[in-house]
Amino acid sequence: MHGRLKIKSTAQQEEEKRKEREKKLKLYVTARDVCFSQRKEGVLDEEALQLTQQLLSSNPDFSTLWNYRREILMHLETVREEDDVQKIYESELSFVERCLRQNPKSYGSWHHRGWVSARLPRPDWVRELSLCDRCLSLDERNFHCWDYRRVVVRMSGVAVDQELRFTDRLIGSNFSNYSSWHYRSTLLPLLHLESPEPLSPTPQLAKTSPRTNSHRVCEEQLLKEYELVQNAFFTDPNDQSAWFYYRWLLGRAEREEMISCVYVSREEERVAVCFSKPVH
Repeated sequence: MHGRLKIKSTAQQEEEKRKEREKKLKLYVTARDVCFSQRKEGVLDEEALQLTQQLLSSNPDFSTLWNYRREILMHLETVREEDDVQKIYESELSFVERCLRQNPKSYGSWHHRGWVSARLPRPDWVRELSLCDRCLSLDERNFHCWDYRRVVVRMSGVAVDQELRFTDRLIGSNFSNYSSWHYRSTLLPLLHLESPEPLSPTPQLAKTSPRTNSHRVCEEQLLKEYELVQNAFFTDPNDQSAWFYYRWLLGRAEREEMISCVYVSREEERVAVCFSKPVH
């Protein structure tokens, strides 16, 4: 009838979508094959870089293309001045950020960003930490972002107390943030270590690791942590995140020295005593 829009049937719409997908797939496969051919021929120019960018913009989880892109970038490092390399890598970071907007949990994108940051002549670590803050505000359990944040913190030498305050903020806004509780458990032994050795005024994650230090935490800080975790219990008693952290806390206190086992042998005329910790 005149004056009325023709509404397409569901079958017609599905058929048009199928044809559109096939058209895009054909273009994508053609570009992919060209890219593979160029890599095989050893082409390492900006045109190849642009081609990989077009493909990765559609599918940021294509590891082979990220590898080819790194090969091109390493070649450009050898033929360009430092300022030009800085601009190339800054542009690369912007491109990776666009890929992360499309897929915030892309393995390839996060790995490539870490690789670029490590090779950047003058890295902007403040920018990288800010990116992590934004990503974690959208998804506080994005473990890809947490892993990258640890890399940035280690490479930039961020102070442990600064990162601890970061976990304070995240836990304060959501007690169910398991990733923040876990990260906190790796920081406390560095900042509040129960050890006779004096700590430096501003310990840094870049120089220390919880695997190379005692996991004991001083009693004063433990009492504060108990209070923090109890607040989480009262807020949501059924949430597991705080309970997991509480279980970790229970093993951080300094153990009392005591006899744990005694072995007596009349035949050998020997007595063996085991203590709860080394006796000097």
